[in-house]
This record gives sequence, structure tokens and C-alpha cells, in this order.
Amino acid sequence: MSFRPPRTRPILSIFHNPKCSKSRAALQLLNSHTDPPYQVDVIDYLSDPPTPDQLRQVSNYLGTVQGMLRSDAPKVDTVGQLIDLVKKDPSVLERPVVVDWDKGKAVIGRPTSDAVERLIKDRLSDA
Repeated sequence: MSFRPPRTRPILSIFHNPKCSKSRAALQLLNSHTDPPYQVDVIDYLSDPPTPDQLRQVSNYLGTVQGMLRSDAPKVDTVGQLIDLVKKDPSVLERPVVVDWDKGKAVIGRPTSDAVERLIKDRLSDA
């Protein structure tokens, strides 16, 4: 007889601002599936800013550093500059950012939530 430990569900994290309508819409999409094959990790990035490692990883998944920032944020060219800027003022981050850590993918749910929907569909297709 063999034993196989239970498989854990993958984690989809959302860097979330509850005051932002786009962020609330993305969170609603993540939670809209009954018994989803993933866990939702909600990170209120204003009170709990992303770590330098998280910022490095997400910028790598997105393939951009400047794209992680709001359009009115100062220009950055490196991940180090991004980390310093977010450390000083986390509100400069674009929101929402949804990350599938297991698949190494991240999307920004703005201007529409289409990218978030595609990320969820991709995750659901693996179930």
C-alpha cells in the first residue's frame, strides 16, 4: 500500500487596495468560482507592502519594472529603484496585481480585468 500526501491547492495572490474599484472587481473574479482549484491570498499592499523578493519576482513575471507602477509614479529603470520607491510609498504600485506563483505568471487588472480572467481560466484548465 502506498501513501500519497494530499496535494495543496496553488496560491493566487492579489496585491489589493480595497478602496479601488478595479481591485475589488479582480478580487470578486478570484472568489467567484465555487470550490476553486486555488487559494486566494489577499495582500493589502498599502498596509503590508510587497517584500523586495516579491517585487523582483513579480517584475520578472510581468517582464517590466515601470509597468508595475501607476502612470503618475516616478520613472524607474531597475528593480532596485522599484524596491526603493515602493518602500517609501507603496501607493505607487499599480493595482491590482494578481500572481500565480506556481505557474510564474502575473497580470495587472487595469484598465480592465480581462487579464485576470485569462489567468483564472488558465488555472482552471489545469484542474
